[in-house]
Amino acid sequence: MNETMKVLLSQRSIRKFTKQEIEPEKLHEIISAAQWTATSSYFQTFTIINIKDTEKRAAIAEIAGGQPWVVNCPVFLMFCADLHRAAKYWKDADKKVFSNHETFVVATVDAALAAQKAYIAAQSFGLGGVFVGGIRNDIGALCELLKLPKLVYPVFGMCLGYPVGEQAQRPRLPLDVIFKTDIYDESKDEALINEYDQEVKEYYIKRTSGKIDDTWSERCLKTLMEKPRYEVKDAIKAQGFTLT
Repeated sequence: MNETMKVLLSQRSIRKFTKQEIEPEKLHEIISAAQWTATSSYFQTFTIINIKDTEKRAAIAEIAGGQPWVVNCPVFLMFCADLHRAAKYWKDADKKVFSNHETFVVATVDAALAAQKAYIAAQSFGLGGVFVGGIRNDIGALCELLKLPKLVYPVFGMCLGYPVGEQAQRPRLPLDVIFKTDIYDESKDEALINEYDQEVKEYYIKRTSGKIDDTWSERCLKTLMEKPRYEVKDAIKAQGFTLT
């Protein structure tokens, strides 16, 4: 296995970091890697904000449901879908096109691709981190805090730093569940997911000394119902995405 594959297969969510700062040149390379991600039609419809202000970080941690690693990590990046720049500088375009479903999806995907590229680059330097989707608990407050203009919305945040200790990897779904050939064939999925549920249950029992014994299905159901975030739709529209 080559070094790139080792990095790609080493995904873990890291929430505890050493006091060591991320060297400026490494952060520059991480952001450069994000900038050189694939982007639909050359649009480059994303913006990354490095949140350094401690008061802003504390406010974001609270918005995210009380996630202290947002405050404690050496670097916290906010990845935003950004059509504001396009609407401002592509002067002859029909302004309505920047708020429709297609461009919204394009910008969201661009931000996600950039973030994944940045994270892989960080891993290559021995860094770790975690994505923070909890920032969508209150998109309106976050837009105000970061002074985001219309047609920009925060997709998620990312904590980065040098990890403390080793974090076990959570098992992933069986490959045959997520990788199909020619058609969406789910004939074997139920049996595979039943086996996977038990694998995840054993993982949690071992990791938490029996305090958690959820299966994958149970764990995801709890999270989904606790955080439905129905208000995201209204917050996105308030930022100018009419999604026509």
